[in-house]
Amino acid sequence: MLKVLLVDDSISSRTDLKTMLNWEKHGFEFAGEAGNGAEAIRRMREQAPDLVITDMSMPVMNGVELIAYVREHFPQVKIIALSAYDDFDYVRQSMKYGAVDYMLKHRLTPDKLLELLRSVERDIRLEQDRRKDAAQLSESKRVLRYELISALLSGGIPDAEELEKRMKTLGLALDREHLLVAAAEIDDFWAVEERYSSGEIEVFINTFLDIAEEIIGEWERSAAAPVGRGQFAIIFSLGGIHSKMYIYNRLYSILNRIRSEVKRYMNVTASFGVSQPCGKFTELPKAFREAKLRLEEKFYNGKNGIYIENAEKLEDRFYCLDIRDEKAIYAALWNLDADQLFRQIDKVFGDISKLRLRSHSTRMVIAELIGIINKLCKDNGIEVAQIYSADDEPFKNMNKYETLQDIRTWIEGLYRKLLTHLEQLRVGGNVSKLTRKAIAYIQKNYHQNISLTEVAAAVGISGPYLSKLFKEECGTGFAEFLNEVRISQAKWYIEHSDYKLSEVAVRVGFSNYNYFCKVFKKITDITPLEYEKMCRTIV
Repeated sequence: MLKVLLVDDSISSRTDLKTMLNWEKHGFEFAGEAGNGAEAIRRMREQAPDLVITDMSMPVMNGVELIAYVREHFPQVKIIALSAYDDFDYVRQSMKYGAVDYMLKHRLTPDKLLELLRSVERDIRLEQDRRKDAAQLSESKRVLRYELISALLSGGIPDAEELEKRMKTLGLALDREHLLVAAAEIDDFWAVEERYSSGEIEVFINTFLDIAEEIIGEWERSAAAPVGRGQFAIIFSLGGIHSKMYIYNRLYSILNRIRSEVKRYMNVTASFGVSQPCGKFTELPKAFREAKLRLEEKFYNGKNGIYIENAEKLEDRFYCLDIRDEKAIYAALWNLDADQLFRQIDKVFGDISKLRLRSHSTRMVIAELIGIINKLCKDNGIEVAQIYSADDEPFKNMNKYETLQDIRTWIEGLYRKLLTHLEQLRVGGNVSKLTRKAIAYIQKNYHQNISLTEVAAAVGISGPYLSKLFKEECGTGFAEFLNEVRISQAKWYIEHSDYKLSEVAVRVGFSNYNYFCKVFKKITDITPLEYEKMCRTIV
């Protein structure tokens, strides 16, 4: 339905008009009414009518003034002028400023009003169709322009004559030589995809392109196109001979403005990688690959950056977790040693950064770190759902994080959860809070020369009372419990490390090797040496 706004300072005149026809039956609906031109303008901003029927003689702002204002600010809105008397000057001025027709109120009948409305409706529909056709043609040309740019960047370049013809038809203003390519991507585009529908994402992409195209228009000859999920390419014609420093300085200014406007209007950040200048169209695919390699610097240097030429080269090499690092991580988790665990994780990420691995090589190491988590969950009966949140698919998330720091923060969070669950398992669930705290202290300090008095003080109770709690709740004395913890850790070292047995004894808190062997055999029924030989036989 077409929306109609009535403007007349006479309430009775507005009522006569509203009751003259069954407006909705004939395809029209009221968008409101106003008593003068100034009020009508406010209504138009709120209701966006297709047609305004206005009286000419009104206070505050008369019909002629209203028509002039509408022509300037709402050019798509049609206007029918009405007057209570035959005044040629009003007729002349209303038509001059854009009224589509003029009618005297005393000659207005339902039939004449409907005929006039139908005439205006046809004009509105024709204009809407023309605008729609023009928009579709413009959008079609835009899509074809993007396809041609993608072809140029992928190497699918038509012959020179055909290329020139298509560029001219599509309004693609680029030189045939002296070019440069920038690769751009919206940071954390996965979050955009999770937040918006497919239609909203399309609007999001087009908004980015609108901002980019408006700003690069100042470069004289340039073009932008989408080339992937939240990814874009911008080609710049360099024109005359300029120094590389001049080109890059000006380019940085252009890209920085795009970055700022995208942050301001879209509330996202974007990163850019820039190629070196290339000689001709046939070199565009190589330049585009180079720009994308520059963009990979984001992985180490962070999001919302512009990476030009001086970026360090990333290494495309194979790298995996060192066996010593893996054993050290297992040991730290087994010993519930958070400090050692995160020092080891810090070392792993430090090695990755030092080697300047490309993102896909880094993700192989991350997969190994995830594998350690999954194995320990399985070995200890921990549901992996307790480590990963409902929408936290580890191998999918590994690919969505775009910087090394993002990946590190995520991995450290997973290991903190794992450590918490391992601590809960070691401490046990059927003991009092005091005993739980005592056991946690033992688990953390078993390798030191700790005593019942020291542990009791750490918990905040007396030694005799702690001894009583252990016997009642754990079914054993304090010394026996401490030895069981130490021997359990010793077995792990014998299985997973290269330490000598005498070194293992010291590491788990025994200063006397012979006493270590005696306690080990009492708890396991075999000596440490026999246990070591058994482990080697199994391997």
